[in-house]
Amino acid sequence: MRSQTLLALPFLVACGDSIHVAPDATSDASTPDTASPDATSVDDFTLAEQMALDRLTPLGAVPADPTNAFADDARAAALGQMVFFDKSYSGALVVGDDGTNGGLGVAGETGKVACASCHGVGGAALDDQRSKPNNVSLGTNFTTRNAHGLVNSAFYAWSNWGGRFDSMWSLPLAVAENGATLRSTRLQVAHMLFAKYRTEYDAIFPVALDPALDPNAADASRFPPIGKPKAAPTDPDGAFELMTPGDRTIVNRIFANYGKALAAYFRTLVSGDAPFDRYVAGDRAAISDSAKRGLHTFLARCVGCHDGPTFSDNDFHALGVPQTGLHVPSTDLGRFQDIPPLLASAFNTSGVFSDDTTTNKLAGLVQQDSQRGQFRTKGLRDVAASGPYMHSGQLATLADVVEFYNAGGGDVGSSGVVKDPRIVPLGLDATQAMDLVEFLTTLTGEPIAASRLADTSK
Repeated sequence: MRSQTLLALPFLVACGDSIHVAPDATSDASTPDTASPDATSVDDFTLAEQMALDRLTPLGAVPADPTNAFADDARAAALGQMVFFDKSYSGALVVGDDGTNGGLGVAGETGKVACASCHGVGGAALDDQRSKPNNVSLGTNFTTRNAHGLVNSAFYAWSNWGGRFDSMWSLPLAVAENGATLRSTRLQVAHMLFAKYRTEYDAIFPVALDPALDPNAADASRFPPIGKPKAAPTDPDGAFELMTPGDRTIVNRIFANYGKALAAYFRTLVSGDAPFDRYVAGDRAAISDSAKRGLHTFLARCVGCHDGPTFSDNDFHALGVPQTGLHVPSTDLGRFQDIPPLLASAFNTSGVFSDDTTTNKLAGLVQQDSQRGQFRTKGLRDVAASGPYMHSGQLATLADVVEFYNAGGGDVGSSGVVKDPRIVPLGLDATQAMDLVEFLTTLTGEPIAASRLADTSK
């Protein structure tokens, strides 16, 4: 019955012993007026605005993931935390530290990158603290995009900026083998788990790690120290292809379980009870008057896409963000270029490594021209701690983001990208823009427990 008590205290303060709701019940709840003629203070909300606020808070529980049988296994989360901080299985750095770029060592060095390297615990949102404005993230090499923050990331229906992954557990698998991130291989992951976390792994997963992963085993040659599937069918067979089909399946299963353990850890990185939540629950002093004015503007101009408890519609939109900035690729077609590898992946939710192939998440999904330049709507919880912004870090501050939207997004030119028709100039003056930024800062929730951010790797 939360909607009956929503903002009761602010309304009672403004209007005596009755809740003040302006009479606009027929208006569209997604685009309420910024100020009703009956409103007497920033604490008054129209019925349409109240309906929108009901959808935005509280955060609630992380959605279930039936494709990962270990999603809520505390032992899996503990193992995931260990390998999140483990650098031992990362490959050689292509780009080293030049004193300004945030590189992690000297070019050619190995064992310098962990998942935590691009999702730094120094940031409240577990976002990339080495990604500079107008730049992309840097692992073993410069990537093509800005790493997402991990706090509340388990609420997303699709992972990565273009929805390249249909589960949280499949994302780390591509990250591990990507030449610009960890530059590792699935065989290295399997050997790392055997050498350092065999006890933890065997206690969680139904099939224990194969003893032949021990380099001293009599049949150790079954599992070469390094190897992953070749990039193209025309490439010569490598160490992975020369393994037996049965052993390749064993390694792939270990690799999938590695991803599932990491996903279990990510599901523990939840932050709610932001000042905004407390304000809607009745604490009218939880946010400033400037933020309250910004909230009215947000409900009028932004909630159409930034809706729901995560402030994201979990959909994809073309905004016309320019592909400019140091190391930013000249072209990134977003959802359009990410769908083919998703559908082809052996680790998607319809594949044999999914623990529930009946979710039908990929049913009817095909690549279409309309997807060109579309990127996933970023959730706004903890957004003040997750800069730089946009898919390749093109914007430095929240003020820059508001300015971008206020101008009606970017110019798609002749790129073939069709900008979302909802991206139009907002018409905000300087004070309204500042108030909107102030509101966005109220979405930073309670900090993640220090124990969840501790380096527990061996």
